[in-house]
Amino acid sequence: MANSLAPSASQRWHKWVEEHPVGGLALIGVIATQLGTYFGYCFNAIGLPQLPWPAYNGALIAGAAGDKGASWGNPIAQYFTGQSMHFVNGIVFCILFGVIAHKAIPVANHVLKGLIYGVIMTIISIGFLVPYAYAPKQGYGLFSFDTPNGWKLPAGVLLWHLIYGAVIGLLYQPKDNK
Repeated sequence: MANSLAPSASQRWHKWVEEHPVGGLALIGVIATQLGTYFGYCFNAIGLPQLPWPAYNGALIAGAAGDKGASWGNPIAQYFTGQSMHFVNGIVFCILFGVIAHKAIPVANHVLKGLIYGVIMTIISIGFLVPYAYAPKQGYGLFSFDTPNGWKLPAGVLLWHLIYGAVIGLLYQPKDNK
């Protein structure tokens, strides 16, 4: 029979994250990025465009390095380079959430904080990254719905970031900062 005084798995997790603030946020960033990435690859099952961010990041890096004669054209190297950049971004943005945004977002619910952070990241992604880095001069932008995917790309990017933000909010719940 289990000891009823033993902490639950959730309590142990949150205590571990509290005791390892940077490592905990980094691990949460990996988990949230992986879950968001998985669902991004499956979005076409619900009528949204697939969002293979690792492939996009790899193509972005390959385009920048390809002009210098590097061997970035290799699809395997391109994928793993993009995957690495994608996870570094996920970890860095999770740490920024824990260090800056979690304290600055004026709501008490941790998951809601994560969702708000996801909306902010969507605005940055659709308003800047997609139109200027990933798909320049293709008509994409914050309110540009006359693109090949219309409203579906912004909706997919929003859903992706809401998944990421919800996971962060579920897993990062410091006691000192409601």
